[in-house]
Amino acid sequence: MCLPALCSLSLTASLAAQAVTGEILGTVRDPSGAAIAEARVVVKSFDTNQIRETVTGADGRFRVPLLPTGACEVTVSRTGFAQYVQGPIVLRLNQAADLDVKLELSGVVETITVSADALLINTTNAEIGANFDSERISEIPLPPSRNILNLALNVAGVSQLSSGQQGFAASGNSGLDGSVNLAVNGMRVRSNNFMIDGHDSNDPSVTGMIQAVNNPDAIAEFRLITNQFLAEFGRSAGSVVKIITKSGTNELHGTLYWFHNSNKLNSRSNLDEANFPRAPFRINNQVAGTLGGPVYIPGVYNGRDRTFFFGSLLRWTDRALGSGSVINGAPTEAGRQVLQPFANRPPVKALLDFLPAAQVPTGQTARFIADGRTFEVPLGWLSGATSQRFDDWQWSGRIDHSFNNAHRLSGRYMYDDSRGSGFGRPPPRA
Repeated sequence: MCLPALCSLSLTASLAAQAVTGEILGTVRDPSGAAIAEARVVVKSFDTNQIRETVTGADGRFRVPLLPTGACEVTVSRTGFAQYVQGPIVLRLNQAADLDVKLELSGVVETITVSADALLINTTNAEIGANFDSERISEIPLPPSRNILNLALNVAGVSQLSSGQQGFAASGNSGLDGSVNLAVNGMRVRSNNFMIDGHDSNDPSVTGMIQAVNNPDAIAEFRLITNQFLAEFGRSAGSVVKIITKSGTNELHGTLYWFHNSNKLNSRSNLDEANFPRAPFRINNQVAGTLGGPVYIPGVYNGRDRTFFFGSLLRWTDRALGSGSVINGAPTEAGRQVLQPFANRPPVKALLDFLPAAQVPTGQTARFIADGRTFEVPLGWLSGATSQRFDDWQWSGRIDHSFNNAHRLSGRYMYDDSRGSGFGRPPPRA
């Protein structure tokens, strides 16, 4: 199976809206509690040194939208008052930091520094959801597939059990493991909207997220909105899954990990206990890394504070003995002998050619009448195993360029090439 790549290009000033950003708002007051108009508010990103600024209105309120997620610093100044500095303030995806700024008269103090984060209390809409930042993503255990969508299963109201819908909405890439299907607040697994960096990533046929993301180190933030969606989303009634990929900063940073899982580390499932004395064979390896920083070409271009890159690469191999597939009601060897005289009939011939004999008789029989006679076919359980193989290459690249404090251009390309075989079918007869 080869999944298509996903490419996106966005201009922050006009296209991204709230889909990939946060915002800072608040009120500026003097020592008596009166609003201060025309106070200058400057927001500076710690990661990229990018600056956004505005001034307060007549009511002393201000709002700085479309800010990249991450740590930043807010500086408020007004003639006749001491400068106010607060940070680091960590912005989250699609959330607003609400500040209550109190300026002191100059001459008493020159600068007021508040070394504290802002409370991310949603005071602007009724949206209900949960956020996972990069630190939390790295700390939460994930299954062997490392599918990032498993994070959603930690949120209240989310279930992976949805009888009769397993063939739909399989999201991302889970390799030899079961697919990730999300049923949110009792809705169907097909009632979810998936977005990566603010762009649609939904399978147009059976729904589910079409772009695989199995390298958690490439993700800056994961947000699941479960109720009261804003009008900008729409499409689905179950949930909105928003994934933001990491971007480069002024410092060169990278990660490297090796994830290993094997049968020596596993226990047997209930089905395997009946057929295997120990956990069946499996060797699963993921080797992945990321690298990001400023674009720097010696003697040609220095992109510090302006142009940044980020890339990720993952190599995933999985080898296993597929087991646990059981068919109840397959003819035993004695039952096949009863059916053999009727092998000239297409349905019977197909059964004899493609279905092996049941290994465990159950004592049950199936009756049929042919040529005026009644026949009984002994039945049993048929279980099988086969070797499974899965190989995957995943990589992504991202470029962010700041033209000025008001305009920023971002481009991102994601690619996944996965191929598998086996998947637990009973072996054919020799």
